[in-house]
Amino acid sequence: MEPVTSWVPERDDPDSAFTYIDLSAVDQDAKAITGARQLACVDAPSRARQLIRTDDVLVSTVRPNLNAVARVPQKLDGATASTGFCVVRPRPERLDGGYLFHWVRSPRFVSDMARLATGASYPAVSDRIVFDSKLPLPPLPEQRRIAEILDKADALRAKRRAALTQLDTLTQSIFLDMFGDPATNAKRWPQVPIGDHAIKIGSGATPRVGKRPTRLLVSSSSGA
Repeated sequence: MEPVTSWVPERDDPDSAFTYIDLSAVDQDAKAITGARQLACVDAPSRARQLIRTDDVLVSTVRPNLNAVARVPQKLDGATASTGFCVVRPRPERLDGGYLFHWVRSPRFVSDMARLATGASYPAVSDRIVFDSKLPLPPLPEQRRIAEILDKADALRAKRRAALTQLDTLTQSIFLDMFGDPATNAKRWPQVPIGDHAIKIGSGATPRVGKRPTRLLVSSSSGA
């Protein structure tokens, strides 16, 4: 891995501003940076130290079982990341950034990090534990092929999530169109207790088991 440069914003450039990525800026579900923010250098938190580049992979070292990881997009090149992240910068001639990003999301990596974490109430791993973890390393063209397949799978999942969100919105719109907003009751429909128009099911009763019915035997007689 290539080294990552660090700086002290409030000392190195106190009259400027910078883009800061803390642990809360990473969406754990989307595996993306969604909350980067601008700060004045003089207001820099003590953890704002790591200068990141495009395609760096950020791995949260805090509560690793939650797998807060993200790949740095081009628009955040030169931003500053919290020291709560292990910044993994692959050497492009050996390791594809996309392949690395998918690996740190894999169940095996997450399981290893959770197993090696220390601290009961605030479990965490060190950067060294992240760097010492093993990953399968196929040839570079194969890494790129695997990353491309997984990228397509991610895109399909994102489309599915978007479609489900639209369906939820559509359902709410249909409800409001048909019944109005229950909070304002613009249609002025009467409001009544549910219990006045529904049957309450109690504990119920178990029927008693009676005696078996007596079987009547009817015999035919040879009569005159």
